[in-house]
Amino acid sequence: MVVISTSYLLAIGILLIGLEALIFSFVLFFLGIGFIITGIISQVYVFDNAIVQIATAFVIALVSAYFFRKKLLDKISEISEKKEQRAHVSGTGIVEDGMVKFDGTYWKTLDDISSYKDGEQIEIIDVINNMVVIKK
Repeated sequence: MVVISTSYLLAIGILLIGLEALIFSFVLFFLGIGFIITGIISQVYVFDNAIVQIATAFVIALVSAYFFRKKLLDKISEISEKKEQRAHVSGTGIVEDGMVKFDGTYWKTLDDISSYKDGEQIEIIDVINNMVVIKK
């Protein structure tokens, strides 16, 4: 029977992980991990045929995705939220059309700005969850 060589399994795994950088779904990542682990296993264990190798890669991918996908996504979203929240901290904004223009971007606010006129400057003390907090 035909068996996929270890170097091809590792190359497929690395290619899938590389493609994951373009798609960012964490499906190809785990499939790539499955192929890499199958390639490592094939160094020690001799598989009967290529179908068993591919099935092993898929099983490893499914098991690892089941246990680790949510944790990875939570960790990445936690990191990106912290970076996004702290990108703009404080300064002066301008009221325009019911929103606050600050650092070249229009922001919503939970504070009532209906008493401000368009073009009026307001002081911003923080940006939290994509909303500006204004000084009252």
